[in-house]
Amino acid sequence: MKILVPTDLSENADNALGFAQQLIIQTGGEIILLFTYYAVYDFAAQATRIIGQIEKDAKKALKNIIKNNNPDNLHMDYRIVQGTVDNAVKAAVDGMGIDLVIMGTQGASGLKKALLGSNTADVIKEATVPVLAIPSGAKLEKVKKIAVAVELKKEDLQTLLHLMELTAVWNLPYKIIHVQKEGRSDTEINFETLQRNILKEYPLVDINFLSYESDGINKGLENYLKENPDALLVMFSKTRSFFEQLLESSRSVEMAYHTHVPLLVVKSS
Repeated sequence: MKILVPTDLSENADNALGFAQQLIIQTGGEIILLFTYYAVYDFAAQATRIIGQIEKDAKKALKNIIKNNNPDNLHMDYRIVQGTVDNAVKAAVDGMGIDLVIMGTQGASGLKKALLGSNTADVIKEATVPVLAIPSGAKLEKVKKIAVAVELKKEDLQTLLHLMELTAVWNLPYKIIHVQKEGRSDTEINFETLQRNILKEYPLVDINFLSYESDGINKGLENYLKENPDALLVMFSKTRSFFEQLLESSRSVEMAYHTHVPLLVVKSS
């Protein structure tokens, strides 16, 4: 597995790196640290000097992380890119065979204003591989279950199988959750169909299915996560998806999971 970890050299980014290191210990593979920056200057003549200093400082910091924050001697490398985080991540994913992006959220001040912070949200929207967003203070050893929000659409099955291919090594139980508004049902498949097909591929998987009726999808998830703070939440992303609607409009679900529950977003097939 090859994991990309965008970093701004903050404590939150270091915490995301800790998640990546623990996963690579289990799966084997490589971690790529990605540092991005904008060179802000008043005169074009200053550009070379300023860019050179930024890259020199970043290179020193990234080398120190690999040397001093790598007790298991994992295979780690780094890239320094001028530009936006989302564009740099997309280029790295397209050009380096990245399997998973892991990044920290912006921190408390940013999270009060937006679900995940603009950088993380932009990366999730643009990336073609799964993105794991790590809130401040979250630890992998605290995660005891994988909660997967599904719409019960036909494409959910292939995405679930892809998810299990990615996460089976964690040896955690899966809770497949469907939330629908009271009195409404627009599902295309049922839990039995999902279970039958999943068990064909993963006969030993620990999987349970939960259905909630709520006055809103976000409210149902909020209630589940309040009762299950040891979950890692998985959401599937597609055009105008349930996840994107939450990103754009949800407010009540924000404090329920971004303060301590990691969020893994997987692109639908």
